[in-house]
Parts: sequence; structure tokens; C-alpha cells
Amino acid sequence: MSQQLINDVSLARRGRWHTAVFCLVAVWLAVGMGLVLARQLGAPVVWWELIHPFSVGVLTTAIVVYSTHFSEALTRTATQDYRAVAGRVGLIQVGLVLLLADRAGFDWGVLSDAAVVLILSALARHAVAIGRALRGSLSGQFAVTVPYYLVATGFLAAAVLCAAAAARGAGNYSNMIAAHQRGAVWGFALLTIVGTVVTLLPTLSGTPIAPAARARCSRALVVHTAGLAVAMVGYCAGWYLVGGLGQLATVVASALVLHPVVDSVLGNRPQLTAATLSVLAGLGWMVALNAADALSILTGAYPRAVTLVLLPAFVGAGLLQMVTGVLSHLLPTLRGGGREKVLAARARASRSGVARVVLINLGAVITVVPGSAPEATMSGIIMMGAGLAWTVAATAWAVFHPRTTN
Repeated sequence: MSQQLINDVSLARRGRWHTAVFCLVAVWLAVGMGLVLARQLGAPVVWWELIHPFSVGVLTTAIVVYSTHFSEALTRTATQDYRAVAGRVGLIQVGLVLLLADRAGFDWGVLSDAAVVLILSALARHAVAIGRALRGSLSGQFAVTVPYYLVATGFLAAAVLCAAAAARGAGNYSNMIAAHQRGAVWGFALLTIVGTVVTLLPTLSGTPIAPAARARCSRALVVHTAGLAVAMVGYCAGWYLVGGLGQLATVVASALVLHPVVDSVLGNRPQLTAATLSVLAGLGWMVALNAADALSILTGAYPRAVTLVLLPAFVGAGLLQMVTGVLSHLLPTLRGGGREKVLAARARASRSGVARVVLINLGAVITVVPGSAPEATMSGIIMMGAGLAWTVAATAWAVFHPRTTN
């Protein structure tokens, strides 16, 4: 009886924690969409203000929480006290608020410096936590994917430093920001996703985990790390050819791991739920846009100009489609309540899933059509935002609906 009580308390705390994280992610998604609409209506909202509520508020928050969760599961280590993870998440939230408040005056000041310190502190603590889990690992066969989270955290820290250095006049501003963008996107975000989907996508689709993907993880990580490190140095120095070639290596590394994963899923009668479709579509966008980014630069395009074209699709149809889609599967599971309630909640969250996926991806296609007018691009962004908000609302309804919680 006492052991059952301990498990029940633990499950209740886990449910409350992940519900709180979901709500925080939803708030930043709403803030980001509010800024997009404000800009559309003529408010003086600059481009970076549109991106960071999504990239830091939604994505970084979700990655810090769930990469910790997956690291513990894959290494078979005990779940940390949620207060430690909450502390890291809190530092990120305060840092983002300070950054938004400071840059509202279109300048980089002491608040922005403080934001950098807070975010770097959170990343350092996150890396230490994952490192401890890896060192204390019971050698689960998929612990080989956990180093992806460590390297990804390092790339985000490097990206933050590039942005801070650029703002303080170190190096060429445009070149440093080009390195910042690619370190954050193809380092932090892409590496985290690649390391996660090796086990997560088969779980979502009810298919076997691909042994070939696990066997390739370490080699692919070395290739990706070396290639992106070379690329970031190249972009900082203005050597765009070097940067583009280094970035192409990351495309190859991603394909090495993702090809057997996707091949195994599609070849084994997958459960094509909204979560599965979201992840498959998101992966396709991420790899395709990484290749398009590298090839565009190699053919003479200006790196920051390429970012302006590709980043909306990457953030909306790549990252946020995957994050919100996965949460629609994970949140009912992590809240618990028994098998029947979990399955019922998942089914509710998956309703209208195809329509949401179509809306998000159609919007992304509109944003990357060559020669699109700014109005068309903004329409595509709004379509993606509407699809993402629809997914968040569907997940909230599925989890909190009386028939799934009572």
C-alpha cells in the first residue's frame, strides 16, 4: 500500500509538472503569434522579436525539459527533482523577458547582457545534468543518443555568444549573426531532434526501433559536430564557401541516422496519428531546408538573406510542428490516469490532426515559394500559426476534458 502511495504521488507530481510546461509553451506560442499579427497590422515589430518567442520561449523551453526527461529514460537513471529543471527553465524565461524588454528600444544594453548570462547559466546547468545522467547510466542500448543533447547544448551556447559578440561590435555583424543563426538552428535544434526521433518516432508510430540508426548515431554525431563547427567558423570569418561545405556535412550526418528510422517506420504499418504525421512532416522540412540553406550559400546567396526566407518554414513547419505534435501524444501519457484514459485523451488530441498538418505545411510552402510577395509570406506564417494554435487547443481539450480526467 505504501509503495503504491509513493507511486501515485510521483505520478501526480509528474502530471502537474508537464502540464505546467505545456501551458508555458502555449503562452509563448500565443505571444509569438500576437507579435506576428501586430507586425501585420503595422506595429514596429522587428524580425528578431518575431523569432525569439518561438525559438527561445517555445523551443528552448521544451528542449530543456524533454531532453532531460528522455536522457533519464534512455540512461535508466532516477528522475530528477523537478525543482532543478524548473530552475533552469526559469532562468531561460527571465532571460527572454529581459532580452525582449531591452531590445524593445532597438538597442543592446545591460539587460541584454544579463539575459545572455542567465541563458548561458541555464545551458551550463542543463549540460551538467545530462552529463551526470550519462555517467551514471546503466548502459541502456539507446543511451548512445544522449550525447546529442550535450553537443546541441554546446552549439546553442556558442550561438548565444556569437550574437552577444556581434551586438558588442566584435567582428562583422552580419557574419556573426549568420553563425549565430546556424549554430542555434542546425546545432541546437536539429541535433536535439535527430537524437530524439531515433526512439521517439517508433514509439509514436508503434513500429520497431531501427538497429541501423542506433549503430550510426556516434559516427553521425562526429560528422555533424565537425561540419557545423567548420561552418560556424567559416561564417564568422566571411568564408561562405567553407561555411556552406561544412553545413552540407550536417545534411549527410542527419540523413545517415534518419533514413533507417523513417524507412523502418514506413515499412512496418505505422499508426499514422497526428503526432506521427507531425514528426514525419517536420523531419522532411528540417533536412530539406538545411540542404537548401547550404546549397543557396554555395551558389552565392547572402547567408542572412537565406535565413529570412527559410526560417519561418523551419520554425513553424519544422520545429514547432514537431514540438506541438509530440506534446499531443506525450502530455496525455505523462499525466496518467490509467490506460483507458490515456488512450482516450490521445484519440481526442489526434482528431482533426490531418487538417492541422495540412494547414501548417501548406502555410510553410507558401513562405518558401520563390518571389513570394511579403503579404503572401505573412499569410503563410499566419496559416502555420493557426495550425499550431489549433494543435495546442486540441491537446488542451483532450487532456483537460472531464471525460478524460475524472
